[in-house]
Amino acid sequence: MEKVDILRNNNVQVDSSLEFWGDMSSYNDKLSNLEYYRNQQDFENYGILAHSTKSEAKYLGFMNEAEIFLQHEMAGKEKNKEFIDSHFDELKNTINKINSTLEEYFDSNDVSTDVKNILIADDSSIMLNFIEQTIGDEYKIIKASNGKEAILKLNELNIYALLLDLNMPNTNGFEVLEYLKNNDLIEKIPVVIITGDDTEETIKKAFSYPILDVLNKPFKEDNIKRILVSIKSFYEKN
Repeated sequence: MEKVDILRNNNVQVDSSLEFWGDMSSYNDKLSNLEYYRNQQDFENYGILAHSTKSEAKYLGFMNEAEIFLQHEMAGKEKNKEFIDSHFDELKNTINKINSTLEEYFDSNDVSTDVKNILIADDSSIMLNFIEQTIGDEYKIIKASNGKEAILKLNELNIYALLLDLNMPNTNGFEVLEYLKNNDLIEKIPVVIITGDDTEETIKKAFSYPILDVLNKPFKEDNIKRILVSIKSFYEKN
């Protein structure tokens, strides 16, 4: 049996998703975080994380599973505690199914690093690892799953560039932009926004800051490489 048959046998739509399959972390953290937000009745962050989990499932080709995550995303937005509680076991089983497929499919790989630190702040582990696999040979990739972690990394490390998601729990991307602005970093570190929200209002608000560019999800390897050219040009001009 070919390796890709493992995916097909699990109803994964591989024809449109294989480029996102790489050496990525499992859904374990997703499940524990969703359970935490559920127990805290933090419905806003529950919905945000369910949205991220849904998006990852779609990127990987788990379309049926994505529909279950969509239901929990909507329940979070509606603060529907009864639905979340009564269907949480189904959510857990779905995540465990994806986990088992990931574990069956992947062999471990070493992550290559380089001198320049590129910080990627995104609550989607799929996005973090996809970008890392694309540019990890040339740059050292620093990961943050929310804005609060991103700010800590900005304080701890010399960051060459920042790829910043807008819709994250705890501290969102716009709050990170405000932090950069208030600490005189916004024009020193090239910032690329990565977002699934391409509404005029959001894009206009993002460009009210001196960001370098916007990457709309889902994006391809060529889009990331184009961004790297812009980042290099930023430093050549400064």
